Amino acid sequence: MENLNTCLVCGQTQFTTLFSCKDFVATEETFQVQRCNNCSFLFTNPRPEISKIGRYYQSDQYISHAGNKKGLIYKIYDVVRNYSIKKKLTLIKGYHTKGKLMDLGCGLGDFLNGVHQDGVFDSVGVDVSEEAIKHVKNRFDIDVKNENQLDSFLQNDFDIITQWHVLEHVHLLNERIEQLKRLLKPNGTLFIAVPNSDSWDAKFYKQYWDAYDVPRHLYHFNHRSFSLLMEKHGLKVVKTLPMLFDAPYVSMRSEIHQKHLLPFLRGGIFGVISILMAKKSSNYSSQIFVVKNA
Repeated sequence: MENLNTCLVCGQTQFTTLFSCKDFVATEETFQVQRCNNCSFLFTNPRPEISKIGRYYQSDQYISHAGNKKGLIYKIYDVVRNYSIKKKLTLIKGYHTKGKLMDLGCGLGDFLNGVHQDGVFDSVGVDVSEEAIKHVKNRFDIDVKNENQLDSFLQNDFDIITQWHVLEHVHLLNERIEQLKRLLKPNGTLFIAVPNSDSWDAKFYKQYWDAYDVPRHLYHFNHRSFSLLMEKHGLKVVKTLPMLFDAPYVSMRSEIHQKHLLPFLRGGIFGVISILMAKKSSNYSSQIFVVKNA
């Protein structure tokens, strides 16, 4: 395990341990979630080294790699995913009517395939997993680059870079933001979706909140810490939008972690409560941050 002694957002060194979370997906090991006393950034600490994180993804329960799973929760996931792809494309077209798009962390390739089928943007997919890269090729006949090729792309090469629930997984956080800034055109746009640790469902479920997903999720952003991270690199959050379906889905899985009866019903109810509470606070379970050069 590696220990973070300095906050990756603000550089301070005083942290508070909030609680220990269990890895409900792969190993049942426990990991601490800590908060920076200065900027409120939450992170998993200590965390597996980058060379050893792979084994925590080796589970058929891991939803990002569960493309052919059956069951109610996966059917719900599929329906919401397909609807979300259309909504994401509509959002992007509000900022760009053409251009070159990189889907960084494209996973099983569903969004990337949606972009291809839509035909508006010249797109490229990038992922760290060779298994996912092969899956996208076999299923959609789309070639995907490996993440280790990021530095081979030209400077200011992309009008649009998307990261849908990816940034919370990246070990070299500040280095990644610098890569994104180098690859983005001066008038380009980043679309970054991450869970929100200030949401009602996060506070309600605490250490059982599915979106902590330790140790795969290394960071647990809120509005403030995410905006500060962007500002650190000369970027600016220009708009924040909710991912409405995440609260019921995350709540259902959080109910399962607690072994409650009727987890789908309870999770659906508490997910709706989280959405209603967020209409006042703007702290939705997951957020899309639209980011531009400052």
